[in-house]
Amino acid sequence: MRRRESGSALIITVLVMLLLGAIGISALDTVMRDQQVAGYQNRSSTAFYAAEAGVAQAKDLVRRNVLSGVEKLSFADYATAVSIGDSSLYPEGQPIYYGAPKPGEDPVQSMDESLKIAGAAGSDMRQGMGPRWNNFALWKIRVAGQTPDGAVSRIEVVTLNQVPGGY
Repeated sequence: MRRRESGSALIITVLVMLLLGAIGISALDTVMRDQQVAGYQNRSSTAFYAAEAGVAQAKDLVRRNVLSGVEKLSFADYATAVSIGDSSLYPEGQPIYYGAPKPGEDPVQSMDESLKIAGAAGSDMRQGMGPRWNNFALWKIRVAGQTPDGAVSRIEVVTLNQVPGGY
């Protein structure tokens, strides 16, 4: 009877080792795919944050120039894209942002000259002192953020700015 059982432990051990190896390879494949997905999400987030930086810059540009009556503001295009971040944080290249207009449109454009708010008495709380601020200008901002490896995020924003106007 002992003669028949010799070698069965070796076969069972080899089968268990093959099963453990298959589980290990499957786990390694899952970890590799998770890292790949995390990398895509990281690049996508970086592109989005770059686009957000561009929107903040465009809103600041509008805020600074809205009082001068400028209808068309100059903003960075793809050829003159703006790099963000510290190069030590991005050794493969820094993310950029630029205006991403539709064909024939400006990335930062006035939607209309002004929008009168009906019945507005002005937002100056001093009542009768200084200028009244009862006109509002709408601006459309389109910006894209891009990572060095090509991930792009586009953002379109409409902002409302007060412009001086009185009675």
